[in-house]
Amino acid sequence: MKFYNREKELELLQQALRQQGSAMVIISGRRRVGKSRLVDEFLKKNKGLKAIIVPKEEKQAAADFAELLAEEYKPNFNTIKEALEYFFTKSKERVLYIDEFPNFLEINPSIPYELQRLWEIYKEKTNKILILSGSYVSMMDKIFTKQKAPLFNRATFKILLNPLQQEIIWTAQNDDLGIKDSVQKIVNYCIFDGIPYYYEVLEKYDPPLATPEGLFFEVGQLKEEGQDILRQEFGSKYKKYFSILEAIGYGLVSAGEIANKLGIRQTTLSKYIMSLQNDFKLIERIVPFDQNPYRSKKGIYILKDNLLAFWFSLVYGKAQQPSKEELNSFIGKRFELLCMDFMAKLLQNKGERIVKKGKWWGNVEIEKGTFEQREIDLVIETDKTLYIGECKWSDNKIGEKELKHLQESARLLKTKKPVKRVLFNKKGFTVKESDNVLLFDAERIVKESK
Repeated sequence: MKFYNREKELELLQQALRQQGSAMVIISGRRRVGKSRLVDEFLKKNKGLKAIIVPKEEKQAAADFAELLAEEYKPNFNTIKEALEYFFTKSKERVLYIDEFPNFLEINPSIPYELQRLWEIYKEKTNKILILSGSYVSMMDKIFTKQKAPLFNRATFKILLNPLQQEIIWTAQNDDLGIKDSVQKIVNYCIFDGIPYYYEVLEKYDPPLATPEGLFFEVGQLKEEGQDILRQEFGSKYKKYFSILEAIGYGLVSAGEIANKLGIRQTTLSKYIMSLQNDFKLIERIVPFDQNPYRSKKGIYILKDNLLAFWFSLVYGKAQQPSKEELNSFIGKRFELLCMDFMAKLLQNKGERIVKKGKWWGNVEIEKGTFEQREIDLVIETDKTLYIGECKWSDNKIGEKELKHLQESARLLKTKKPVKRVLFNKKGFTVKESDNVLLFDAERIVKESK
C-alpha cells in the first residue's frame, strides 16, 4: 500500500532536521496507525539509524545497539546508557530513531531517567536528532507527559499520529486494493477505520476480501487483534479494562449497567472509565444534543475505535462468523459515526462554522397525549443552520417516512436558525433533494469526501 497523507508530519521531521542544535521528537499514536512507516519514509530521504526495542536482557539490547552504531569498528556496551552516550559523543550519525521506546521500561526502568540526564548534558553540546515512538498510551504518558515523568517537557516536537481520513481511505481502497464499490469501501471503513495496517492486510488477498470473515475467524490474521491491542496497551491492568470494553461492546451503555455487569460499585468504576475516555481515548461519553455533558444524567458510553467495536461485538466469544443481518446491524451503527464526521467536514469545507454536534434522544409527543421514545442520529448546529439527520444502512430506498420522523423528533430542539433535514442511506431515496432536504447515498458520500 502506498504511503498516504502524512505531509505535515514529514515536514515537522524535516523541520527538526533543519534546525540548529539537537532536537527530540516524540511520536505517539494507536498501535498499527503507521508510526514506524512515517519515520521509515523520512529515513528514505534522510540518513539515520533505526533501533527497534524488544523486551530482553539489557546486555543483549546493548549488544544490538553496538551492531547498529558500528562504523570503522564495533563498540562494546554492557548497558543502554553506554550505547546512548556513545551516540551523543562518538557516533558520526546525526539521527537516531528508537521505535517502541516504552519497551525500555521492561528492559530497565531507569533507562528513561538515564536518557534524561544524557539529554541535559549533551543537547547543547551536540547536533543530534532523537526520534522516539511508542504505541502504549499509558507508558508514553508515564515517560513524557505527566509532570513528574522523566522526559516531561523535553520534547522539541510532538506528533500525535491519527488514523487516515475518510477520503484517503476511499482513494487507498480504490487504487491499492482495486475496490471500486462505494458500499464495500464504507463497510471496510466501518470495520477498520483509518488504520493503514488493516488495509495492508486486505491488500495481500487476491482478489481482495469482500467480507471480514477470513481475517477474524478460524486461522485469520486478526482473530486475536482486539486482545493483542489491549494487552499491549494496558499491561497488568488488562483484565479490568478489558471487562469494561467487553460490556460496552456487548451493548451496556450506562455506568450503572456496566458496574452491575462487573459486580463493582460505580465509584470504583469511574476511575477506569475516565482513564479509558481521557487517557486511552477508546470510549466516548455522549449525551443528548441539547444537554450539558457535565450535568446530564443521560450519558451513554460507546467504543470510539471501529476495529475494537467490531471485535467485541462480532468476533470475541463467537463460534461462527456473523450473519449478513448481524453484520448489517453493526455497520448501521458505525455508519452513523461516519456520517457525522463526513457531514461536519463537508459543512466546514462549504464555509460554515461548527458550533456543536451530536445526536439526540428523548420522548416526543407525536399526537396529543401520545409519546414515543425517539432518536435523531445526527444533529449539527453551525453558525448559519441546524442540520438534523437520519442514517440508514438499508438496501431499500427511504424518503417521506424518514423525513416526517425527523420533523416530529425535532420538535423539542429549540433553535431560531433554519432547520435542514438530511437523509443518509446505503442505496438511495424515494424523494428528491431540495433547499431544506439533503440526500446522501453511499456513492455520494465517497464522491464528496474531501
